Amino acid sequence: MTLEYYDVDDVGSLVEEFFHLSFYEDDIPFESTILPICSTTIIFIYNNSHRFTYKKKKTELNGLIVSGQFYDSYQFSVNNKGYSLGISLHPTSLYKLTKLNVSKIKNKHIPLIEFSNELHHLLYPIFQAHHNDIPKLVQCLKKVILKLPTDNDNVVSQIDQVIDLIHTKEGMLNTYELLDKVSFSQKTLETHFKKIVGLTPGKYIRLYRFVNLMRKYEGKEIKLKDLIYMYNYYDHSHFSKDFKHFMKQSPKHYFKSEHPFLNKYLNR
Repeated sequence: MTLEYYDVDDVGSLVEEFFHLSFYEDDIPFESTILPICSTTIIFIYNNSHRFTYKKKKTELNGLIVSGQFYDSYQFSVNNKGYSLGISLHPTSLYKLTKLNVSKIKNKHIPLIEFSNELHHLLYPIFQAHHNDIPKLVQCLKKVILKLPTDNDNVVSQIDQVIDLIHTKEGMLNTYELLDKVSFSQKTLETHFKKIVGLTPGKYIRLYRFVNLMRKYEGKEIKLKDLIYMYNYYDHSHFSKDFKHFMKQSPKHYFKSEHPFLNKYLNR
């Protein structure tokens, strides 16, 4: 299995990363837990299909799909060799590109055409035309993304400011602190944030904090016990509660096993 990333120069305001994921004969069958990383994703799956299992519901997909915001982990498996090219978007980018309610695809992987017919028909021919030349495919996608209308209204701009604050503080804040960045009430902030990002501000903060802790752990930047207190967990039981929610397993069970794929995409 290989996981490669490509520069997002020119489109960095909309795209977190382009990634190329390949599976070979020796990798099959493949299965891994996936921890969501606070972004929506558009991905084209070539030559095989990916199976996503969330709350015991299995979804098998290929071709051009979109993944909404997930609030906890899910299982990902592949049974045939093949590859895919994905675009991880900034939290508000899918809304900017479609003007559609992103919360409607929360915790879902679905064909892109079912969410945005217009975006599907724009991107699908590009993914098909350059599937044998990934660097060229990435460049063509960048050109198209740059041409897409993404006029920001005042509400979207304020949500971007809120997200910048959450990221700057690494999720170590509460929703009341966000109100200094917006001109509307907490209830209105929650409504707009959920529509534009896909999660409520509180859930986004909680997930972002946990993801950052896991990134630092997988990157071996600091000992776990120090990370727990750094990220404002009152004690180990408080951390364990969040861990079980997001990872669907106990910390003890997780840390005694190896997770090479999870480590690879978290340790960026």
